[in-house]
Parts: sequence; C-alpha cells; structure tokens
Amino acid sequence: MAPSIDKFSSLPHSLLSMIVSLIPFKEAIKQTQKEAFLEFVLLWIANHTKTGVDKFSLRLSLPGKVKRVVRECITFATKHGVKELELDFSDLTLDCYFTTNYIKHEALFELPAHVYGHTCLESLKLFSCNFVEAELLNFHALKEISLGWMEVKLITIKTLLLNCEALDSLSLKRCWNSDDFDLLEENLRLRKLVVDRCMFGPNSRYFIVNAPNLRYFYYSGLNNNFLVMDIRSLVMEEEILDFCVEFEGHALFLYKLVQNHISGGSTLAVCNYFLQDYELPDDFNLERFWTDHARAYCCLVYTLREVEIKGFKGSMNEIRVLTYFITMGRVLRKMTINILKDDARLESYHRNMARWLISSVQIASTELEISIC
Repeated sequence: MAPSIDKFSSLPHSLLSMIVSLIPFKEAIKQTQKEAFLEFVLLWIANHTKTGVDKFSLRLSLPGKVKRVVRECITFATKHGVKELELDFSDLTLDCYFTTNYIKHEALFELPAHVYGHTCLESLKLFSCNFVEAELLNFHALKEISLGWMEVKLITIKTLLLNCEALDSLSLKRCWNSDDFDLLEENLRLRKLVVDRCMFGPNSRYFIVNAPNLRYFYYSGLNNNFLVMDIRSLVMEEEILDFCVEFEGHALFLYKLVQNHISGGSTLAVCNYFLQDYELPDDFNLERFWTDHARAYCCLVYTLREVEIKGFKGSMNEIRVLTYFITMGRVLRKMTINILKDDARLESYHRNMARWLISSVQIASTELEISIC
C-alpha cells in the first residue's frame, strides 16, 4: 500500500493563507504547518466579519518572540467588544505539582495599555502577564479575575476586591507572595475563592478570609507553614482542601478547621495526605484524639451534608477521622471514599478497609449514603 501524501501542506503559503482564512479558526489550526500558523492567525483576524466577540482566549508560551502578533490578537479582541479575555503565557514545562522553581520566573508579557480602557470586561484571566494595579480599577463590570504564574501582592488583592464593584470570583494559580493571606476585612461580594499551588513567604502564618457570602473555597498545595487557616462564611456550600504529600502540618489541623472555620459548609473534600500520621507534639495522643476531643460542632449538626475523601489507603488515622464524621455528622447525606489506585496489588486491601469501616461504626444520619469508588 502506497504511503499517504499530504498534498495540502505542499501548497504555497500564499494560497494556503487564502484557503484557511475562509474556514473556521479551529479547523484552520488542524490544517496548518507550525511555521505558518501565526500567519494564518493574522489572516483569520483580518477576515473576521462578525461584529462582536464575547470570549477570546490566547495561550502561547514564549510570547516575547511574537509580540506583534500577540498585540494584534489582543487589539482584535478589544475592538470587537470582548467580555471574557484570557491571556495565558505560562511555561507549560514548569507546571509540575511539586516544583517550586517557578517562584523565580518573572511574567513573560505586559498587558497592553489599551486593554485598561476596555471597561466592559466581565472576566479577565492573566497568566504570566503583568498588569498595572491602579489601571484595573476601571473595570467596574468585572465579575471574575484569575491570576497565575507571577507575583501578586496582598495589597493588590485587597485593592481589586475593594474597588471592582462587581467582582465575586477570585482565582490565584501558581502565584507567589511574601505576605500573610490576610483578608480579615469583611467582603460581602466574594462568592468563589480558589488558591491553587501558590507560595507564600517563610514567615507567613495566617490565611484568613472574611467573606460571609463565600460559597466555594478551593485550596491546593503546601500548607505554607500557616498556623491559622480561618475561612469565615455563613453560606459555604463546598470546601476543597488538597494538601500534597510534602505537607508537614499537624494532625489536629483538620479538627481545628471543623471546630472553627467551616461552620457554614455543606460539602467538604480532603485528600488522603491530610489524614495521614505526621510528627506531633510530645503530649499529643493520636490514638485517643478523635474520641477524647470529639464534639459535634455546628457544621456537623446543621449544615455539612457531603464529605469526599480522595486517595483513601485505610490508615488508622484515616479511619479515625472518617469515623468522627460518620458518627457526628447528623445531617450528612453523602460520603464518597475514593480509593487510592496507584498500586493495583493494594487496591483490594484499601477497598476492604473502607467496607470494614462502614460496617463497624454507628451512623448518626439516617439519610447518609456512603460510596466506595
């Protein structure tokens, strides 16, 4: 059988450009050679006939080599009244869960000045793209902002939350900061907060958010040496705490969160590393902690309806913690135990431990359904 020949790619670039400029953008990408891609992008922009563009997303590593093309793309978006703008110039080769060397990398692009005058933006996502803090205050319609792969100071976060009147969603990914994450001043607008693998200074001790209307909170990454993690919300619906294997906190950290900081939550998801045995104070009795100190705090009595465990291995501390939730959670309706599946030889053991747990404890809630996945 004769090998197939890609006759399309052998056409002259001038003819290819004419053809590709007449077909949808995604299809154009599939048909082009890498070296001609940027030319096709510019031609597609030039031949775009629609009057408006609601959403525009540009993801490109090493934008410094093609600054003219990047600027023209952004200009195209703002001229067509874009409401959701995403500019992602992060280096994908550094996006490893455990690496921290991204801290030393500066943002690779500067947000063009004309964007600050585009005040109708409702969603702005900037990754490895610097911006002028004071100029963002013109975005009075901004409801959502996501920042990543660059330094974001606490004063910047506070300024955005204070002055962007419609802002109710804040997301930080792979950002770094030398300050405590201290949002003690009440913010009634914030409803969603995501902090994904960010790094704080070695002297940071407090992670405080005072947002009575916060409904969704996601924290992923290292513990960052926080002594206090205080999330104050009256209407919390879901909290996800995903500390990686390098977390070196105390086993009572979760208990303190339940006791003081998730009193409004209806869903709590934690990873298995959060439930492992760690180095504890000399006077701390891990075996008796969850029985001697167990109390049914407000969230367990009135609001917490769903608990999800990720990467369950059947360790004694995992069993003690889950026993606490099952025997104290009076309004729990759903518990999902996701078995760790890294080792097929141990998966059966992990699953049997979960089954044994369910059969051996007294369930507080008559509506609770427990699933093993």
